[in-house]
Amino acid sequence: MKTSIVIGGILIVSLVAIQGFWFTRAYDSNANQFEHTVSVALYSVADTMSDQAIVEKRSSNYFYVKMGCPASNQLIDTLIRKEFAKRDLSLDYELGIYNTDDDSLVHGKYVAASEIIHNNHLTDKEIELCNKDFAVLFPKRQDYLLGQMDTWIYSSLILLLLSTVLFQTLNSKVKSAKIPVKPMIRLGHSQLDHHNQQLLVHGETIQLTYKENKILHLLFQHPNQVIERQVFLEEVWEKDGFFVERSMDVFISRIRKYLKADSRLRIENLRSIGYRLHVK
Repeated sequence: MKTSIVIGGILIVSLVAIQGFWFTRAYDSNANQFEHTVSVALYSVADTMSDQAIVEKRSSNYFYVKMGCPASNQLIDTLIRKEFAKRDLSLDYELGIYNTDDDSLVHGKYVAASEIIHNNHLTDKEIELCNKDFAVLFPKRQDYLLGQMDTWIYSSLILLLLSTVLFQTLNSKVKSAKIPVKPMIRLGHSQLDHHNQQLLVHGETIQLTYKENKILHLLFQHPNQVIERQVFLEEVWEKDGFFVERSMDVFISRIRKYLKADSRLRIENLRSIGYRLHVK
């Protein structure tokens, strides 16, 4: 029983560890794909306006694009939305447009995912008189990546749940299969049904208490053998002491009355030593 629980526990822990490993691998793969898609989209934006565009990834959620060419703020903003929409990049971002010459912030804007739409037509033809670079920050990058893995996470949790249920089912079957059907112990004209806590003397059924059943079980398992008082105290009461010993004597007297009708059984008291169930 304990072995099956340990093995089942190890299997579940191993499954969790494997799921964690593959989750990390899948998350990293999604992160790499995200980085590649964003880089290509931003390069496409810059390449529309400059022949020397460079896209730099400065952190996991921050990309800086060097163009060094004049462009209107709306042109940059609109091209980014179109490229993101084309690649289904639906997440919030912050746009910063900088003056190439002194790195001063020319324009800043927060764009919600709902504002990234297909077929966003250009309406602004103005070219502002300074060379510009721009940067894009994704404050909700992690939430976006985890959102892309919803199906994977749900399937993993379902698999883990099914594995746990399967283990519980198998464990309960093993447990029930290991419960032995204990036969009655027959001595003289009496039978002890230890499992149901019953004593049958000449066919008459006597319902036993927990302690009576434990005492009789020890005696019936060791007929004609001396069982020390200390054994009864440890097995039945799990402690000793004067009052406990007096209680044991009372229980033995009660059991003697149960067996009185069976002439072949007699409980002998070996003073200061213990008891013996004498079987003729």
